[in-house]
Amino acid sequence: MSRVKIGVVGAGWWATEHHLPSLLGYDRAELVGIADVKPDKLQKAADFYEIPNRYPSHRQLLEVAGLQGVVISVQHAYHYEVARAALEAGVHVLVEKPMTLSASEAWELVRLADRKGLHLSVGYTFQHTRLAQQAQKLIQSGAIGEIRFISGIFSSMVESYFRGRPEDYRNVFGFPVTPPETDTYRDPSLCGGGQGHTQITHAMGMVFWVTQLRATEVFAFMENFGLEVDLADAVSYRLENQAVGTMGAVGSLRPNQPQDEGFLYFGSDGYIRQDFIRGILQVHYNNGTMEEFPQMTEDEIYPAHAPSRNLVDQILGAAPNLAPGKWAAYTVEFLEAAYQSASTGQSVRIDSLTSNG
Repeated sequence: MSRVKIGVVGAGWWATEHHLPSLLGYDRAELVGIADVKPDKLQKAADFYEIPNRYPSHRQLLEVAGLQGVVISVQHAYHYEVARAALEAGVHVLVEKPMTLSASEAWELVRLADRKGLHLSVGYTFQHTRLAQQAQKLIQSGAIGEIRFISGIFSSMVESYFRGRPEDYRNVFGFPVTPPETDTYRDPSLCGGGQGHTQITHAMGMVFWVTQLRATEVFAFMENFGLEVDLADAVSYRLENQAVGTMGAVGSLRPNQPQDEGFLYFGSDGYIRQDFIRGILQVHYNNGTMEEFPQMTEDEIYPAHAPSRNLVDQILGAAPNLAPGKWAAYTVEFLEAAYQSASTGQSVRIDSLTSNG
């Protein structure tokens, strides 16, 4: 089997901890270069992984002969610019979440990829697990009937990132090459928002992908608690089939506290319990029976190596896109509406945004 020529844009924490080692260890991929606008980060990452081809911007990387795909792992505010340039160059794209910070930009990328016949994936890791894929199959098969209500929770440990203190987490994450920059998750001009754009994007990305339903209206409360970005969010929403849902998220957990992340999907014929953290998927049917799938192992729960490899497999025609741009765009418009609602105190209809989806 031929090897796919892949480049990586971004030499920060996520790329150096996950995407680069994933691609370098994958026999279907040929890493042809890495790009970053910051020379010190670029040199440190390239030296650590012994990558000879280094580029001071994504545009130079996109000029590499035979380049087929790029993994984009830069600060949120630059996702759209880099992804658009790659698609315009005829290159398949995996862009980290959130795909963009505005609905109009997200839908422009989806349309551009469709027009060019290119793969566009987003870095939603949980969707690469077997139980997430099983949850999608169950709901799409009608196993629990018509979706009526969805309840979600996403509690996580990110507050120190929002405070510009990534070194607080060194004992947890290790940062073998480089930690996040102090402003990456703290400065709204770079990150957009806090818990919404960093974590709810994961959660609602799952909801839209599993149900394949679009939100139509959103109402949100968000609190910053002295930060420049939101730390605790409570969002209510309506889906296009008239189902309603709630999404609660907080980023204030400490390293010694257990996280709680998952969903309950209630349908007309039963409900599904999807627990991200414990790797559990259960179906409780209205007739009193219950179906439980084999629990995932610790290694299966968060396969951070999988998104970049899935892009390679898509290019080879060996795997489906497990995090398509369309459903990620649903998430971007949901978050745009949520932030607008939290700011105005009013519910926001998705069709009032300049999404053009």
